[in-house]
Amino acid sequence: VSAFVPSNMLSRQSSLRTIASFCQPRQNAGKTAAMTSTRLYNVSRKTYRQRKAEEKNGTKSPSLDWEKFEFSDNPKWDTRFSEDIRNNNQNATPEEFAKFVKEEAIRDRETATEFNAQHNAYANLSPSMVVEASAILEPYINADRLERIDSVLKQRTKNCRFLFENPSNPSNVWACLRTIDSFGVQNVDLVINSGLYEGKAAISQKRGMRTAMGSAQWLSLRNYMTTADAVREIREEKGYKIYASDLNPNSKDVRDLDWDVGPICVVMGNEDRGISEEMRNLADETFTLPMVGFAESFNLSVATAVTLAHMSASSRQKEVEGGETIVTGPLRPGDLDEHEFNCLRLKGLLNSLPQRRTGPALLKQKGIVLPDDIKFL
Repeated sequence: VSAFVPSNMLSRQSSLRTIASFCQPRQNAGKTAAMTSTRLYNVSRKTYRQRKAEEKNGTKSPSLDWEKFEFSDNPKWDTRFSEDIRNNNQNATPEEFAKFVKEEAIRDRETATEFNAQHNAYANLSPSMVVEASAILEPYINADRLERIDSVLKQRTKNCRFLFENPSNPSNVWACLRTIDSFGVQNVDLVINSGLYEGKAAISQKRGMRTAMGSAQWLSLRNYMTTADAVREIREEKGYKIYASDLNPNSKDVRDLDWDVGPICVVMGNEDRGISEEMRNLADETFTLPMVGFAESFNLSVATAVTLAHMSASSRQKEVEGGETIVTGPLRPGDLDEHEFNCLRLKGLLNSLPQRRTGPALLKQKGIVLPDDIKFL
C-alpha cells in the first residue's frame, strides 16, 4: 500500500483525505500486495549491516518488534523501553527528586486511565459499526495478513488471564507479554502502585514498564493503581478465581491445582519481593512451580512460561456422547464472544495499515469516526 504514497508528498500533505486517496484496494495492488509482509504489525526490519553500522556510529535507535524481539545485552537498562532509563536522575537534588516522584505518580494514574479508556472505547463501539468499519478496511490489507489475523483470534481465550503485581523490569514484562500472546491468552492486567517503587533506578525502570505495556498492541491490557482495586474488579465483578504464584509453605504444587473451577486469573509478583502480603491474603489459591536445583526461584518470564506450559498440559478438547466437543482446563481457544472477536479484528486491521492515519481517513470518507480514546501504535 505504501508504494502508492510518495514519501515527499507525505511530508508536505497533512490532510487525511489526501492519504486515503492514495490507498489502493488489495485487488488493484498487483505485485505490491503480493510482496507485502504477512506479519501482524507493520514494523520495518533493518538488515544486519544496518544494525551494526548504527551500533558503530552510536546512532542505533530504540525499537520494539512484537514478533522478533532481540534481548538486550543489559536487559535491566534496555533503552528501548525508556530513553532516559540509564540516567536515573543521578544528579537531581532531593527537592528535584521529590518533584520527579510526584510527577511520576501522576503519570502512572494518567497511564492507567488511558489504558482503561482505550479498552472501553473498543468494547463500547456498536456491533454494526465494527462490522462496517472492518469491511471498509479489509480491501486494503494483504490477504495473507487477513488470514493470519483471523487464525490467531480464533485461538484466543478469555477463560484465563494474567495479572502482574508491581513488576520492576520492563524487559521481563515484555518477554512475559509475548509468551502470554503465544499461548492465546487475550487479557493481561498490571498493578503499578507508585509508592512501592523507591529510589531513582526503580522509578526509571517503572517508566519503561509503561512503554512495554503500551507496545503490546495485540493484547487487551488493563492497569490498576492498587492490588485491592485489581482483585475487586477481576474477581468480584468479572468472576475470576485468583491463583497467585508464591513461595510460601502452604502453596500447592502447580500440578495439583484445580483448573476447572471457572475463569482463572494467574498472578505473578515482583521479581525480588514476589507477591504482596495483601495479594497473599486475597488469593483463592497460591501455588509454586516444581524445582529440584539449588536456585530458589525462576526468572519472572521463565516462571510465566512454565506456568503457561502447565496450563496448556491441563487443557483438553474431547468428544462426548452425541459428537459434542467439550473443552476442559484453563486454556479454551475460541471462547471470545462475537463482539469482542470483531473488535479485536478491527484493531488488528487498523494496526496493519502502513500509516497510522490511513485507517481513520478511510473510515472518515465513509462517514465513520472512531472515538479519540482509540489509539493506533
